[in-house]
Amino acid sequence: MKIITRALGPVQANCYLLIQDGHALVIDPGAEFKDLDRLLEIEHANLDAILLTHAHFDHIGGIDSILKNHDVDVYVNPHEVQFLINPDLNGSNTFFTHVVCHAKPRTFKEGLMTIGAFDVEVFFFPGHSIGSTVFKIDDKLFTGDFIFQGSIGRMDLETGSEYAMFQSLKKFIQFDQNYPIYPGHGPSTTLDLERRWNPYLQN
Repeated sequence: MKIITRALGPVQANCYLLIQDGHALVIDPGAEFKDLDRLLEIEHANLDAILLTHAHFDHIGGIDSILKNHDVDVYVNPHEVQFLINPDLNGSNTFFTHVVCHAKPRTFKEGLMTIGAFDVEVFFFPGHSIGSTVFKIDDKLFTGDFIFQGSIGRMDLETGSEYAMFQSLKKFIQFDQNYPIYPGHGPSTTLDLERRWNPYLQN
């Protein structure tokens, strides 16, 4: 599987384009993904769906622009459907902007799902937001703003919870392999590195 990363929008949120066997997924398009169609053409790939690790404004701002050219499903945690149309919930009002997404989303369930041509294992890790979700695709973890290199997501936005975050972290470190981690901001890392160096994952 090929992974192309673009840091999009005013806070440079990572958007991931996953390509495999002529199919593609977009994860967290936080702003307009200007070269998406060019990349799909180069890779001879069709876009299957858009996946959201969570529905804060900096991860959803580019959805509508993609849907203009691609009639695909948008998947979100069931707890965050209303975030797409509510700037208070998606945090955009807090940052003096106003982001609304007009997609009619489908929702995840925990466990293994087939989305387009991809097998996606879905894990719910609330804390940063009530619907924070991690995807395991091709033995890689896409963690959104749940965990970063050396840090974790903030918990002071709407529906954030320190208690839920630390319960989720206890669950997260039980993964039994050294998976690569692709976070919502900043550089990629690995689970073993985070177990060793991330202060929030120390027992």
